[in-house]
Amino acid sequence: MMRGLKKILFIALMLFQAVASSQELQRANKDTAALSGKIEEVTISAFRSPNNLFNTPAPVNVITPLQLEMGNSLTTVEALNQVSGVLMHNGTLNTNRLTIRGIGSRTPYSTNKIKAYFGEIPLTSGDGETTLEDLENTAIRRVEIVKGPSSSLFGAGLAGVILFHPKTTTQNFAQNQATIGSFGTIKDILSAGIHGNKLNIFALGSILKSDGYRDNNETNRSNILINSIYSFSPNANLQVLLKSTKMKAYIPSSLDLPTFQEQPEQAAANWKNIEGYEEYTNGQFGISLNLTTNSGHKISAATFGSFRDADELRPFNRLTENSNYVGWRAYVQKSINGSPNKFIVSSGIEFFRERYNWSTFSNTATAGLLSDNMEKRQYENLFIQVESNFHERVFISAGINGNLTRFYYTDEFIENGDLSGDQTYQPIISPRLGANVVMNRSLSVFGNASHGFSTPTFEETLLPAGDINPDIKPETGWNTEIGVRSQISDRVQFTASYYRIYIKNLLVARRTGEDAYVGVNAGKSLHPGFETEIRYNVTNPLKLPSFMVTGTATIANYHFSDFVDDEIDYSGNNLPGTSKTAWFIFANFNPGKNFSLNLWYRYTGKMAVNDANTDFADAFGITGFETKYSGKLNRFKLELKGGIQNIFDIKYASMLAVNAPAVGGRLPRYYYPGNPRNYFFSVLIGVE
Repeated sequence: MMRGLKKILFIALMLFQAVASSQELQRANKDTAALSGKIEEVTISAFRSPNNLFNTPAPVNVITPLQLEMGNSLTTVEALNQVSGVLMHNGTLNTNRLTIRGIGSRTPYSTNKIKAYFGEIPLTSGDGETTLEDLENTAIRRVEIVKGPSSSLFGAGLAGVILFHPKTTTQNFAQNQATIGSFGTIKDILSAGIHGNKLNIFALGSILKSDGYRDNNETNRSNILINSIYSFSPNANLQVLLKSTKMKAYIPSSLDLPTFQEQPEQAAANWKNIEGYEEYTNGQFGISLNLTTNSGHKISAATFGSFRDADELRPFNRLTENSNYVGWRAYVQKSINGSPNKFIVSSGIEFFRERYNWSTFSNTATAGLLSDNMEKRQYENLFIQVESNFHERVFISAGINGNLTRFYYTDEFIENGDLSGDQTYQPIISPRLGANVVMNRSLSVFGNASHGFSTPTFEETLLPAGDINPDIKPETGWNTEIGVRSQISDRVQFTASYYRIYIKNLLVARRTGEDAYVGVNAGKSLHPGFETEIRYNVTNPLKLPSFMVTGTATIANYHFSDFVDDEIDYSGNNLPGTSKTAWFIFANFNPGKNFSLNLWYRYTGKMAVNDANTDFADAFGITGFETKYSGKLNRFKLELKGGIQNIFDIKYASMLAVNAPAVGGRLPRYYYPGNPRNYFFSVLIGVE
C-alpha cells in the first residue's frame, strides 16, 4: 500500500512539473527576487507615511510570508525569533513571553510592555498585557516590528510596537492546507478569496489539535477570520476585519531542575493532579474608513472592539474572567506647502475603554467564592508626527505622544472589607526624534532618540492587603541608537546598529505567593546592545537555481544598573530571561522552479533564571530543515511540505519562569522543556 501511495505521489509530482507553464518560472523568479529584495524596495508603514526601509530613521524589521510559513507554523514563535533583538519564550502553545531588547523579560507568564496591533485592532489589553499565541500565521500578510520606544503613533510602548498586517486578496481562490506532526498534532486551514472591482474579501478558518510532548499538554484551538475591503472610489475605502478564537489548552507548567533534566515530558505534579487548563473564547472587530482628498490629505477613522470569556482551573483556585473593550482611533495626514516630499504632518488620537471582571473560587467540593472584582481601564493617546526631506539625502522624523491612563477598581466581595479604589497616573509625554542620511546609493546612516513608558498592571498596583498603592509609578525609559543600512550589491545587504536603553522606576513583580504578586518601583536597568543582519545571494537572485543565506546576531548586556529589592542589592546582575548572545542563520536553496529547501539554526546563550543570578539555563542551538514542492496546473495548485525541527534532539529550556518561588520548601520550578526532535508534513490543494 505504501509503495502504491509513493508511486501515485511521484506520478502526480511529475505531471505537475511537466505541464507547469513558463508563467510558473516567471512567478518563481519573482518570488525569489522578493525574497532577496533590495532594501530600498522594502516599504514599511509603521510611521503611517509609506517609507522605504532604506530611508527609515528608526529600528524597524519586516517579517515576510516566507518567514511566517517556515516550519510547522503552529504559532508566530519561529518567525519572531528570527529578528535580532527579539526573543520569544515558548512554554506551550498557549504560554509565551515576548521580549524586545530585554524589556519584559521578568514578566512571569505573559507578554507586556509591548504594544501590538492586528490591523486596527489592539492585541494589548488596557493594563498592557499582549496575547499573541492565538494568532494564525496564514492570516498574516506581514509583520513590522519597531524596536524600542520608537513609534510615537502607537502609544510609545517601552519595548516597542508589533504591527500584524492581516492578509488581503488580489484574486479569486480557494484552498485547503492540512498538516500532521509529532505529538498527535493535526492542523487544517481552509481559506478563500473574492476579488471584485469594488469588494475584496479574504476569509479563513483553522482548527489545531495537539496532544503535546508533555503530560497534561493537550491543546485545541480554532480560528475564524474575515477581512473585507470595499472601495467606494480610488480615494475612499471601508475595511471591516472580524476575528474570533476558541481555545482550550491544558497546562503542564514549569519544572524544577532535576525533573527538567531527567523527565522533561512530565507535568508539574500539582497541575497534573488537578488537570489544570485554560479555556477561553474571544472575538474582535475593527472597522476603518480611509479617505484621500483631492488636495492629497489622508484621513483615517477606525473603531474597534473585543470580548473575552475565560475559565482557568489552577491548583490554588479557579479563575473566571470576562472582559470587553471598545475604542476609536483617528488620524489625519497632510502635506505642507503643497510638496509631499518636503513636509508631511500626521496627527491623531486613540481612545480605549475596557471593562474587566474576574472572580476566584475554591477548588474544594463546595467551590466557594474567594474574590469578586470589577475594573475599568481607560487611556487616551494623542500623537503628532512631522516628517521632512530637508535635502534629497536627509530625512527627518519627529513625533510626540501624550498618554493619560486610569484604573477604576470595584471590590464586589466585601466580606473582608471593601478595597475599592482608583488609580490615575500623571500624563506621560513621550517625544521622538530620528534622522536618516543617504550617503550614496548603497549606504544610509540613521540615528534615533526616543522616550517610552509602561504602566503597571493592575495586580502590580495592589498592596499585600489588597488595596491600591497610590505611590507606584509607570516605568519610563530613553532609547538612543545609531545604525547603518547597506546595499553593497544586488547580492549583499547588511544592517547594523548600536543602542542603549535607560529604564527607571523599574517595576518589580515581588512574589507573595504561588500566584500572588506585589508591584514595587525598585530601581533602574540598562539595555546596551549591538544588532546586525546580513543577506547574501550566492547566485543571481533572478535566475534559477538560486541560493541565499541570511543571518542575524545580537550581542547585549542587559543588566540592573541600580536595583535593590527587599534590602538585597542586585545592581550589576544580568536581567533574568535574557542572553548576552543570540544568532540565527537561514539558508534557502531553489534547485528549480518547483522545489525549495530551507535549513536554519538558532542559537541562544545562557540565561539567568533569577535576579540573584545564582542559577542559569544552559545555552542551546536548535536546527531545522524543510523541503517544499509547489506546482500549478492551469488553475489548480498543489504544495507539499515536510520537515524536521530540533534535528539533533537538543534538550533545552524553551521558556523560563523567572524568579519562580520555592513553595513549601520545594525546589523552584524555573524550566519549561522545549520539544525534542519532531516532524511535520503538510499538503495544500487549491484553485485560483
